[in-house]
Order: sequence, then structure tokens, then C-alpha cells
Amino acid sequence: MMFSDTTSKQGLIQDVDFLCGSTSASYAVADKTRNINVAYNSVSRLIWDAADDWQYDDSNATDLPKVLRTMGHASASYQVPSTSQRIERVEVKSSDGNWRKLIPIDYRDITVSLDEYHETAGMPIYYDLVGNYLTLYPAPSSAYATLSSGLTLRVSRDVTEFPTTATTTSPGFAKQFHRILSISASMDYLGVVDQSQVRLLAQMKDGIEKAIKQFYSSRQAESRTQVRPYGKRRWRQYQ
Repeated sequence: MMFSDTTSKQGLIQDVDFLCGSTSASYAVADKTRNINVAYNSVSRLIWDAADDWQYDDSNATDLPKVLRTMGHASASYQVPSTSQRIERVEVKSSDGNWRKLIPIDYRDITVSLDEYHETAGMPIYYDLVGNYLTLYPAPSSAYATLSSGLTLRVSRDVTEFPTTATTTSPGFAKQFHRILSISASMDYLGVVDQSQVRLLAQMKDGIEKAIKQFYSSRQAESRTQVRPYGKRRWRQYQ
């Protein structure tokens, strides 16, 4: 479902007016757009929580959810992009050009002073996330790591929100669930107008949310499945 379709009235904006009995005068396009974007971000979080081994990313994005950072010699901390909702994986390129996956740790589990933990710069092994910053242990050394574009973050990132002028752009998730956005935006408007209609829309929204969870939790058909043969006490794994 596209964002706005003034010709055939099939867009999200037009669906909001259909569900609310509203117009651009009674429910401004700017307000509809804001509420649709709020719902869009909520749906993306729902999908991230439900996603299986096939990671979700907004299909409107034009690149992979990967961020390259240049490191500084003996500099341990780096800012995480503000659009990142979750860090999925961190890698550092060694001086020989090979990428190495780092191990996540929590500074609260480090039993020595943080200033003493891997205090000599070298090839990073661990990373810790605090707020909007990522800290590498040990800090990278130019003798062991490639500093230029040598840090890679694979992330779950924000959706590409709709501007008020959007027309043919569609939500970046499976199209059979697009109407949840217009339903949510309609509930925001009707909350002070028609509670009975809000309850009906809430039931529709709940059904779509359940369908989204089911769909995104089982997209990866080739993922490994566990099977427990009849009469066996131990699980066996087949691929």
C-alpha cells in the first residue's frame, strides 16, 4: 500500500480518512504523517523482536545495514550511529586484511580496573556498549589492525520515515501488513472522538500484530530444525 494515492484512493492517507470519516481539513496530512511514522517505528521494533535468522531491514533502504568506521591508533571508544537501534555484530580488520569478529562483554563483569584491562593497544578482541559508545579491548594498534575503515558494525537501524509529501513510497515491510499503519493512525485520531470505533480497530490491529510475529518468526526456511525421534531420550539435530 503506497503512502498517498489521490487518484484511486488506495493509499495509507486515504485509508485513514476512510476509517475515521475524516478529511485533510479535520485530520491534517501533517498529523496523519506523524502518527503513521510513529506506528511505522513501532512495527519495526515488533518485527525485530520476532525476526528469525533472516534479519529484517526496511526495504526502502538503499544499502546494507552495515557501518564502517575508521579507528585511531590506541583509541578505544567510538560513537555508534544515532540511527542504530541494535548492534548485531562487530568486526575489526587485522593488519593482514582479514576481518575478525569481536566478542561482546559487559564492563560490570570485568573484575579489574577498566584502565588496566587490556591496557596495551593491539588487535581488539572484545567490545562493550555503553550508551551511544562502543569500547574496544584492547584499543586498536596500527601494528595489528587496519585503522582506515577497519571497524564494521552490523546494525538494526531506524526505518525510513515518510515525509508529508510522499506519494508512491510504501512501507518497508511485507505488504499484507501495511494497513496496520493506517489503523494505528486512525486510533490516534478517534481516541477522543469514538471509543467504540477505537475498540474495533484495536481488535484489527491485534490480529495483524499476531500475524506479523508469526510471519517474521518463520521466514528462514533453511534454518536448522531440532527433531526428537519417538522413544529417544536425547534430542538429535538435523540440517
